[in-house]
Amino acid sequence: MDVTNFSSQPHWRHCYRNICTDNFVERKHSFPSPFTTSFKTHSRTKKITMSSEVVFNLEYLTRLEESARTLESTPQQRSEMMFKAQREVDAYLEQLSLDHPTGWVIPPKETQGQDKLVQPGQYQVQSGPNQVQSGPDRAQSGPDQVQSGPDWVQSAPDQAQSGPDRVQSGPDQVQSGPDQVQSGPDQVQSGPDQVQSGPDQVQSGRGPHETEPLPIQENGVSIDEVLRDFSRIGNEMEREGHPGHMAYVPGNSTAPAAIGDFLAASFNPYSLNVASCRRAVKMQQMIVQWVGRLFGYPSACAGNLTSGGTVATMVAMTTARDHKVPRSKDYSRSVLYLSELTHDGVAKCLSTLGMREAVVRKVPVDDKYRMDVNILRKFIENDVQNNLLPFLVVATTGTTDVGSVDPVPAIRAVATQYNMWLHVDACYGGFFVLCNSAKHLFEGVETADSIAVDPHKGLYAPFGTGLVLVRNGTLLRNSNTRQHGNYMQDQLTNPEDWNPEDLTFEQSAHFRAPRVLLPLQLYGVATFRDALQEKLELAKYLYLRLKGQAHIQVVEPVLSTVLFRIPGVSDNTNRALLREITTDGRFFITTTTVKGVLYLRVIIFCYRTHRQDVDVFINKVKDAVVKMELPEVEFCHAG
Repeated sequence: MDVTNFSSQPHWRHCYRNICTDNFVERKHSFPSPFTTSFKTHSRTKKITMSSEVVFNLEYLTRLEESARTLESTPQQRSEMMFKAQREVDAYLEQLSLDHPTGWVIPPKETQGQDKLVQPGQYQVQSGPNQVQSGPDRAQSGPDQVQSGPDWVQSAPDQAQSGPDRVQSGPDQVQSGPDQVQSGPDQVQSGPDQVQSGPDQVQSGRGPHETEPLPIQENGVSIDEVLRDFSRIGNEMEREGHPGHMAYVPGNSTAPAAIGDFLAASFNPYSLNVASCRRAVKMQQMIVQWVGRLFGYPSACAGNLTSGGTVATMVAMTTARDHKVPRSKDYSRSVLYLSELTHDGVAKCLSTLGMREAVVRKVPVDDKYRMDVNILRKFIENDVQNNLLPFLVVATTGTTDVGSVDPVPAIRAVATQYNMWLHVDACYGGFFVLCNSAKHLFEGVETADSIAVDPHKGLYAPFGTGLVLVRNGTLLRNSNTRQHGNYMQDQLTNPEDWNPEDLTFEQSAHFRAPRVLLPLQLYGVATFRDALQEKLELAKYLYLRLKGQAHIQVVEPVLSTVLFRIPGVSDNTNRALLREITTDGRFFITTTTVKGVLYLRVIIFCYRTHRQDVDVFINKVKDAVVKMELPEVEFCHAG
């Protein structure tokens, strides 16, 4: 495949950053024509004056970028992290044959000698800073070496070797044994500027099911065949971690988060009960309480990690239902209030909760795309007069379409007046609360009865990571307490333990905490704060640049979502602009319709997206507008 043929292979589907440097804007100097004449530079302050009123601090943005780039691990870093994680897993798996169901067979010092489940000489365990040895198939490990049994493995950051089907790898080399892949019809090579593929490559325009996964068979196949088959998924997916993916709310994942999943799946504790694994429960509770403090919740709050924002919302709505509408005969007259921009997953939850007959009121938004509280109040007053039961109102801090933030304090006042439950959907925007410049947007959230937020968005965890918080944790527990079957009657329990299984409908859930906790521990909260702040700054930057572009109407962003359009033309013309911008596949954006108006929508959320990517995007918009040969205008339209 010719990688310069962008029309046949969208670049946003690939994680390789093939940057067109000739379109770049100089980082701390002037903008490309035609903007040069309308901007002034200040070499000492490294600021750009975009008009007589606006000064953009590029030095600040560059510092944020440098900090955010910490998340972009190198191959050697990933190799080292995986090697160290693998060493831990190997040691754990070696010990499984010695392990007692309730913990390690080697007793702590204070009880050593009382428990002699291991006969001297049968298995040997020695440990020190650089060495672990165990059992007949001896394993040794240190900073640069792991050896084990007949099919020995030796590994260092730059090298891996294994037995009969030997594999060697370094920064520039991958070789394999009987199933070795070299040059040939199915060869795949990649580098910063190159993507090559054989006949199995799925390109733009082909169906997502062009190739079928390797079938489940009676007899197994080699690991090389399995991995070769699995890797084809990269050619049949939206690569949401690409810097040019600016559609929907793109998911991202860091290397430590992947290692967290690897460790969670390898150790595989039952993480929803203190009696099964107290430490796993503590990890989850640590995350929940930390997020609660971010939003100003009291320590009496409770919550859980969930599979996503919809499940987090469902858990919160279940608690609201049980507390506000305890009798099922009242479901049909219960009323849920949303704004016209509330995420569609909220109303979907009603059906799952058995409240399909409940009434849903969609409240219009004002000119700033926030729920209109005056209309909300009128809706509620009218429903009360008609003997309906207002029980739940949902405010959003970061609407998916626009990024707008509902006036939570005013909505809280209305909810309190009518004895309603207030839920806040913070799935997209929630973790911007880390940023000092955005904290004011979350005023009043601390008074909400429940909150849903997605670590798989703002904390760059893998998909399938939501979080629910309920201000009064007892209400959450009352809605979800598990009544154990007889087969668990011998399990030691403590009524004071707040088990995660009593705070959600899920049981036997994946141990999600490591995918959130490891990146926070490794990088620190400051790195995530800077990465999110960079996205806020980039959204402002895009807004200011498009605001100076003829023929473009642009909506000022609240968070990291920017809407723009060509005013005074048909929707088809704006869709043509979208096609022109995205035709070479370098960027992926979509449209949305807000208050009956179609906009092109850009969300800057991927941690790999930086100013140079936005500059290239701006040039794409400029070139697209020029190609459309629109009538000359004297000034831009801004909204």
